[in-house]
Amino acid sequence: MLSPRQIFEDNIRPADLLLKVFRLLEHDALNTEEALVRSLRELVKAEADESLLVISNGIFLGLIRELAEVPPSSIKRSALCNLLRQAVVTASTALETYLPILLRANLAEVIRLRGRDFVPKNDEAFKNQFKELKFDLDEAVRILVDPDPLFVANKMISSLNFSYLNGRRGIHVTGVLLALDNPWNLIAKKLGRTEDEIKKTIDSTVKRRNDIVHRADRSQDDPAGSAQEIGFPWAKQAVETIRVVCLALDDLVTARLKELKEQGAEAHPQGAV
Repeated sequence: MLSPRQIFEDNIRPADLLLKVFRLLEHDALNTEEALVRSLRELVKAEADESLLVISNGIFLGLIRELAEVPPSSIKRSALCNLLRQAVVTASTALETYLPILLRANLAEVIRLRGRDFVPKNDEAFKNQFKELKFDLDEAVRILVDPDPLFVANKMISSLNFSYLNGRRGIHVTGVLLALDNPWNLIAKKLGRTEDEIKKTIDSTVKRRNDIVHRADRSQDDPAGSAQEIGFPWAKQAVETIRVVCLALDDLVTARLKELKEQGAEAHPQGAV
């Protein structure tokens, strides 16, 4: 079975590919240098009347033949920017997929190790996330008679199907549920970045993802206006921030679980009466 980390890395990999394809195809104008086009035509044995499109930049030389049915308008910069938009969507989806998977893999164990202490005290984000969660009488009796961490964990995770974990709030709620004290502070320290800067990048990425998916990248403030500008540096930073935040969270959860298990072993040594 794949770990949450492996699933996340598989899910975010297409975002990397989209960024790389953009860099390969990025160009200001098609290359029409006569000698180069003639050489490529001879190389691929194209007829003299066949239309050829040549893209060249610092990292890539590409030839698109007529049979590909790719008009110049489909590879101009404004069209290629859709690759950047899809990279942002893919990375945001990888984040939204990763958080519940991380909980599903670890929450029952945290509940078993911490008991009632697994519920964070005075945490408004946690309270708001689970304010609609209810246990009926049969479920309450079941817990009293047969305390089952997996049952409680599954009940909580199932409730998330109706209230998605995403953005800074989702990362915070996931962290505190998995026994991290002030998750964002820990993530920022691990990455050597400021907490506010990381949160701002995550929030702007998730907001942009919603603009792209629901309004074809029109701003929520002007849904009938033009699509928002997007560039490679911004998209690259958005994807990489999601990546490093999730990897840092994974490392922190792994270390915290190890710590809780060691504390449990010390409190209940094998063979102790």
